[in-house]
Amino acid sequence: MDYIFAIVLYAILIYAYSLSLVVISYDIACQWFVNIFRRMDEHWPAILRIPSSIKLIPAIPKLHEPMHGRKNHQQYSLNFIPGVGKSDMETPERVWAGHNGLGKSTKTQGPGGRHDVLDDHFGFWNWLKYIGMGKTLKSRYKAVLAERNRQVEGHRGLTSSLEEALVAKWETICVEWEKDEYPKTCENPYETDDIGEYLL
Repeated sequence: MDYIFAIVLYAILIYAYSLSLVVISYDIACQWFVNIFRRMDEHWPAILRIPSSIKLIPAIPKLHEPMHGRKNHQQYSLNFIPGVGKSDMETPERVWAGHNGLGKSTKTQGPGGRHDVLDDHFGFWNWLKYIGMGKTLKSRYKAVLAERNRQVEGHRGLTSSLEEALVAKWETICVEWEKDEYPKTCENPYETDDIGEYLL
């Protein structure tokens, strides 16, 4: 995984000079990311090492994240990472369903013919996504705007019903947690043993 990640990021950096943030969506990001910088220093070629100017944020796709069920695991949840919106990062998993039949239908073909059929199939799949993108994005944009307005009003109503000092305290805890690097060490606002302690 390290090599694949390093090569992909290196290729992106060749064209994206101002890249400053990378969200890494991986089923076991909580395990893989732990020692990435140590492995990078010890084993990666110098040309593939990630510049310190780039902030890396590990995330677990939404379908996989609840299955981990470990304490303080919210730092890998897409629900709490600013800027990712409603992304679920499960697209690679979804693609398999449309391609499952290719295994049996191409297994008797020679390598060249099989590669051509797979390329044609994937190309057609991508073309269908491409031509449907405008309509899909337009309808999703309208839905997202309506949901955003609903959430803003809900937040405003809840906030106005609480004491200002309590709201300020909670906001400070959330902002500090969002700014903290991985692995996060400051207080986690999304996991509590006793909700009553915040009401004091």
